[in-house]
Amino acid sequence: MHDRSVIKTLTTALLVWLVSSELPRDHLCHAQELDRAAMQTELQRLADICGELGLEAEAALSATWLTDSRPELRCLYLPVDDESAPGSVSSDVSLASDSLAGPRGSWLKHFKAARVRYAQWLFSQAAQRAAAGEEAEAFLLLWQVLREDAQHTQANRILGTLASAAQVKPRLRKATTTHPDFGWPAGSYSRIETPNFLITTRAAARESIEMAQAMERYYALWRQVFFPLWAPPGILTKRFEGRNLPWEKSREMNVLLLRDRADYLQVLGVAESNAAISVGYYEPRLQKSFFYAGEGWQATLFHELTHQLLAEATNIGADRQAGAEAGIWLIEGIAIYMESLTDRGSYWTLGGYAAPRLQTARYRAVRDGYWAEWNEFTQAGREQWKQDPQIGLLYTQATGLSHLFMDQLEQPVAQQAFFQAVVGVYQDSADFESLRALLGENDGSVKLAYQDALTLTDAQVTQLCEIGLPCASLVLAGSELNPATWSQLEKLSADLEWFDVSFSNATSADLQWLGKARKLRRLSVEGTHCDGEILKLVKDLPALTELDLTGCNIDDQGLSVLRGHPNLETLWLDGTRVTAAAKATLNSLPKLELCQSEAVGWTKQQP
Repeated sequence: MHDRSVIKTLTTALLVWLVSSELPRDHLCHAQELDRAAMQTELQRLADICGELGLEAEAALSATWLTDSRPELRCLYLPVDDESAPGSVSSDVSLASDSLAGPRGSWLKHFKAARVRYAQWLFSQAAQRAAAGEEAEAFLLLWQVLREDAQHTQANRILGTLASAAQVKPRLRKATTTHPDFGWPAGSYSRIETPNFLITTRAAARESIEMAQAMERYYALWRQVFFPLWAPPGILTKRFEGRNLPWEKSREMNVLLLRDRADYLQVLGVAESNAAISVGYYEPRLQKSFFYAGEGWQATLFHELTHQLLAEATNIGADRQAGAEAGIWLIEGIAIYMESLTDRGSYWTLGGYAAPRLQTARYRAVRDGYWAEWNEFTQAGREQWKQDPQIGLLYTQATGLSHLFMDQLEQPVAQQAFFQAVVGVYQDSADFESLRALLGENDGSVKLAYQDALTLTDAQVTQLCEIGLPCASLVLAGSELNPATWSQLEKLSADLEWFDVSFSNATSADLQWLGKARKLRRLSVEGTHCDGEILKLVKDLPALTELDLTGCNIDDQGLSVLRGHPNLETLWLDGTRVTAAAKATLNSLPKLELCQSEAVGWTKQQP
């Protein structure tokens, strides 16, 4: 035992020496670049050393640092300020030099050194793409360079004000005159001017600054997605060659931040019927966006700024009345797609099988079979949607189609066709036939192709699990998966809040991990072969408020497992073997408001 202890001590000392060895000050400027494979090897080396030293967070960050864009989930980047940014979504390790000491500080030096060398390789790849005329790809790589090395001289020179704007620290100035449009007295509102936005605000100072920063970050991300629509042709190549031609100066976007919901509705609610159900709105005729810092403001900000930027910051000659007569689904669809932008700590993701609003689209299309006929749907204009009592369902179809064309269908053909269609709507000349041709020959085949494409397969679910990003909502309605695939979903259990497997081939045995989903609020196993065993798995889930057991093999005894559940509010029992004898169980649920079952006939007891 004594010998083993000595060996372990010597091994640990060697590992500390390996990770703490110093690099010359000028080494990073001349060190050989690391390509992706070499970077992966170096990161794994650091992860292994950190694991041996018990530095679990540092090991995890090293092992997961490299990102990998896939057709269904794209990675986007902004400059990473190591002094303030968290390491990644999976780690709370700060990247600031003065926050770590000893082995941790030494790990950080080597981690940063590897990133600088990887940035050199990324830049060389960007230069090659630009020389080959692939400017959009080169532009994306430049942003990734700054994720690894925010001080990279050449990348900063080429991106110029585009990069610096993304890191702006806005200042708020009180207005000294009465507002010309709304009559607000001097001093009752403020102005914030950032590189790309002119913001008038009545919101609190902290909220105003936070939203202003979010706008500039979003603009930088939007530029990466829509590069061909705004960038002057050839300018990136010229900047690579050293010709510092100015990026085309876009006009400042006008934004109004209101104090609260009442203020928002007073300014906009009467004039715009949809304002009552939103926390933001872009008015194309005024060329101005309106927001207040209500719940979900970031997704709304992304949505409405997409409208504003496509209308005002591109070189496509956008019509202010775009979508008024036809194609409103494209305008709304691309904006909903951009809502899927998610901050992962040191990078952002866009799209993906687990995008929140895509889950509702999948639910309506696959579980409910909803489909608006293609020609009528694509030709509808803004006013038609506003007056349609099923406007919510129309939005779900626009969501589903946009995600399919951007992420899942033949790439890059489908994405290019979708971009062309979006541009066509803004130019009042949309052609929807090329999009329909990618799905089917007639409305019937298009509907089936749409539903099939939204129904996730084993391979897609496996990819989702392998990525390992937090997933709050997941609809797998209609999916026919292998037992091993159902089991893999345990990797996502910690973050699930809504999980729907209705009309799938899932069984209770396939979902043995459900007891670990401690945040789960909504669960549907409708139309599956799940039985009373499923209730044993979920009976202790503290957050569960809604449970759909419609059509499942559940009887009175099985349901009794839920007796006394503290938070269950809604229970669906039609098509089960539950009888009126289950009322005792239902009456033991203190928060139950609705139980859907003709056989039971339960109604909430009045106090």
